[in-house]
Amino acid sequence: MRGGKTEELLMSLRLKALYPLTGGYNRHSINTFYEEFVRPTEIKGLWRWWNRVLFNTASYAKGGKLYTYDSIDGLFEDVFGSEDRKSAVRLEVMTEEGSQFELPEVKLDKVLNFLLDKVGDRSKGYKRKITLDYKDSLIVKARNTQIPTYSKSNINIDENKDLVFRNNLLKFELLGFSSTKIDATKISGKDVLEEILRDLITDYLEYFNIKCEIEFAFNIYLDKNRERENFKAKLKFTLYSLLIYILLGGIGRKTSRGFGSLSIVDIKCYDEVCSDLESHVKEILKVENGKELKEKLMDLIRSVTTYDIHLSDERHRLIEANLDANAVYYYFAPNTLERTIFANEIDPNKNKIAQILNSIVEAVTKGGKCIRIIQNPLAFLILFCGNRKNEEKILKSTQNVDNYLKTLGYNNYDVASWMTKYYNIFGSKQRRPSALRFKILMNNRRAFLLTYLLVPSYIEYITNSPVKIDYSTLCKDLKTIADCVSKT
Repeated sequence: MRGGKTEELLMSLRLKALYPLTGGYNRHSINTFYEEFVRPTEIKGLWRWWNRVLFNTASYAKGGKLYTYDSIDGLFEDVFGSEDRKSAVRLEVMTEEGSQFELPEVKLDKVLNFLLDKVGDRSKGYKRKITLDYKDSLIVKARNTQIPTYSKSNINIDENKDLVFRNNLLKFELLGFSSTKIDATKISGKDVLEEILRDLITDYLEYFNIKCEIEFAFNIYLDKNRERENFKAKLKFTLYSLLIYILLGGIGRKTSRGFGSLSIVDIKCYDEVCSDLESHVKEILKVENGKELKEKLMDLIRSVTTYDIHLSDERHRLIEANLDANAVYYYFAPNTLERTIFANEIDPNKNKIAQILNSIVEAVTKGGKCIRIIQNPLAFLILFCGNRKNEEKILKSTQNVDNYLKTLGYNNYDVASWMTKYYNIFGSKQRRPSALRFKILMNNRRAFLLTYLLVPSYIEYITNSPVKIDYSTLCKDLKTIADCVSKT
């Protein structure tokens, strides 16, 4: 009994996360994974997002329609809850307590003296810039002086040094430490300043202390008193979306690039509503090769597309998405699953997995070894990789626009007309996540690299027709990237 409601354990899973980047919501991981563990709220938010993707996948397969995320959330508020309704499911995460991050013993006297050296007009304030760097030891650079800080810690920085320095996604996050300005006029004393520096060093070293893998128990409890009309149908649909999220997604930051990839170690269902999901998982845990895994993943997604999704009611009418707006909606294109999802077997050795995480960055950045060998790299980057800098470059060349339109399947098209639509979609400052995604999935026997494409709604708007893309060319490029990364 919890909160006056009767709860029963619905399903229990044992999950594994590879190289998770969890914690704070800015560019630094304020809370490291093993101090804060996995947040149930984070998993629930991702589960809800994947439920939207799968619902639009099903609705697009049946009627070629996409619906706004708000209206989909309203439809499933009986399960997930809303501002005025409690959720029918409660999530529980249990993680074995790991070793705590021990702050290294550092010598900061010289750095403190530099920062507290009052030079110039105090009324204007004074700011000093320091830089954190790690090569053979942790270095604090101040002015023209490099001050080594001798560390003694329970972490092995060298273990993940290659992963951090070779992976551009992580190097980008470390840029903030290369020009840290500290305004000593706003600091009350030397002790406070020293505490600030130690926190800064902790944030910096956190990137070199990424856990190779973390296992945790994930339990779902169901409020049995909440069942009403269509509830079981909605619940079952959401459980399918949870399973597909776990198989194709992850936790923390940079999940579309393979970090935090989730894998299922074990599953147990305690209600008939999820018994078939347990069967699906048991089969996936036994797959021996990439072809078999791909077929089972496609079967799962297709099972969602055939599900009865006509669940709307008077209170929550589904609102069709306005493709003219800046919002972007994602879905799988059911008729092209065979060509837009790939499963390549990889070496499960942790060093090999770290190499693959490095190679994924090269696959989705301009000039990378994987992206260079596809037929139209610039167009591919713009359309599927979420790279705003490359989006801006296309506007500078009519030839680039023409090549881009050919990738969409148009040989003769009014470039000026298309440019107007282009600005409406890409001209806004709204973040546009990547449609090309990578996932490392492990079972009891094998490890696989999954490469797949979520179709973004703006494709329809730009082409002014339902997903009019030259898939024969596109899928050749997708396969090239998948093979390139997996052979790292």
